[in-house]
Amino acid sequence: GFVAALLAARAGAAFQAAPQTSNPVPYTKESIARGKAWFAQNCPLCHGDDGKAQGSAIAVAADLTAPSLWKYGTADAQIFASIRNGAGDNMPAFAGDLKDQQIWEIVNFIRSIGPEDKRPKGQLN
Repeated sequence: GFVAALLAARAGAAFQAAPQTSNPVPYTKESIARGKAWFAQNCPLCHGDDGKAQGSAIAVAADLTAPSLWKYGTADAQIFASIRNGAGDNMPAFAGDLKDQQIWEIVNFIRSIGPEDKRPKGQLN
């Protein structure tokens, strides 16, 4: 009836407004290369050129090659949210500096420098 239709419509609207939970950018050499370029422009000050965060004088940044040590989640959507919205006291939000597509490419780059068993399967070409 009416209530069920209203709830279904509301659920549909909520579903459409929900953030992307999986990376819409295919894990390819090209997207990794673009992600590496965006990373190089925005991230080395704290995370280092190699993502290992060694010797950063600015903040205690995450070693991006060691997801087992991350505090804010290791799923693609969690990495995306940490970059886009910031995380903790030291990770600034990059929503004003990077488009969502660029952030997803950085997620692909971060996957590429991390443990092989945490990388997307079967897409790289």
